[in-house]
Amino acid sequence: MSSDHKELSKPGTIQQDAFAQEMIRFWISNNQDHVSLKVGASGDPEKEPPMWGFMLADIAKHVTRVLREENPDGPSAQEIMEQILGGIGERLRHAPDLSGTTIKGKS
Repeated sequence: MSSDHKELSKPGTIQQDAFAQEMIRFWISNNQDHVSLKVGASGDPEKEPPMWGFMLADIAKHVTRVLREENPDGPSAQEIMEQILGGIGERLRHAPDLSGTTIKGKS
């Protein structure tokens, strides 16, 4: 059994920012989600849900950009985003219960 986990590199652009924060780490293991979240970073419980919505939207935009770069002759950015949003909706409708683990990191 190998312990060679496939961890992603930090973006080099964050190295000079003393205030950079990792907000989410998402692993798939044994066909289950395993997530570490830095919940509470906004310091305001009312701002927290929309902040996470903004981050999830930004992640979708980053994924869209990379998929377009890797396959410029494939679906348009709008089509990719529609597929991502469709996947989100499908997952929320048909798999409402979570499996795996969630860890709340320190704010």
